[in-house]
Amino acid sequence: MKKRFKKIYIEITNRCNLNCSFCGKNKRDYRDMSLSEFELVINKIKKYTDYIYLHVKGEPLLYSNLDSLLSICDNTNIKVNITTNGVFLKERLAILMNHFCIRQINISLHSENNKKNYFLDVFSSGKVLSTKMFISYRIWDLEEYKLNKKSTEIVNKIIEFYNLSPVIVDKLYNDKNIKIASNTFVNKENIFTWPDVNNDILVDGFCYGLKTHIAILSNGDIVPCCLDANGEIKLGNIFEDSLDDVLNSDTYRTLLRSFENNKALHPLCKSCNFKNRFNK
Repeated sequence: MKKRFKKIYIEITNRCNLNCSFCGKNKRDYRDMSLSEFELVINKIKKYTDYIYLHVKGEPLLYSNLDSLLSICDNTNIKVNITTNGVFLKERLAILMNHFCIRQINISLHSENNKKNYFLDVFSSGKVLSTKMFISYRIWDLEEYKLNKKSTEIVNKIIEFYNLSPVIVDKLYNDKNIKIASNTFVNKENIFTWPDVNNDILVDGFCYGLKTHIAILSNGDIVPCCLDANGEIKLGNIFEDSLDDVLNSDTYRTLLRSFENNKALHPLCKSCNFKNRFNK
């Protein structure tokens, strides 16, 4: 019986139009995955998952051949989740509406950008897209899920655009995940420190990496999760290796067992405080 993942992250580009302070810094050469490479990846992983996430680093809506790439997913019957900063959402709206493979679009509203009419463009586009897919507005810069000044301003813009009732407004301020309209949600999460071997954080603990998901970088390198954005734990390369060989390798099995035993073997994993939310 083949290993099945809840999701597999595929980084179609590690380029981004923004340079947000909360995002881990890219140390790799900029690279877009070609359409032929993407199709190869899909054919190699389609027996291992029903869902792909077009996200590790980079802004997926920057990808020049997005329409053709999504057509590959349509033809493979694989479901796609997209994480975006939303800057190009209005510009790419027609393309996104044209593909039935898209299950959900996650929009990071706390991205640092100066685009004029950003929130109006994002919410207007989100309202259209929600007729065909799930929309998740993300606010991931909180401490203990409490709104700071910036996140309060964002929430107030959501309230105004969607004309939300007092009951929903109360949930926005106090709950973690809130449905605000049909197929439309607000997801709040605490800020975290991107893993880095130079961090002072050194802790063991359980992690879902390798158990429920893996990630594939734009150069084909296979890594344990979407937070290994610089490919420091290379398990193999999807362009060259079969996924079966990677999953049966000593490296993969050893790391997976360590997480199951609440241990973090690799220095990068020890430096990651994202896993703390799994160990409460």
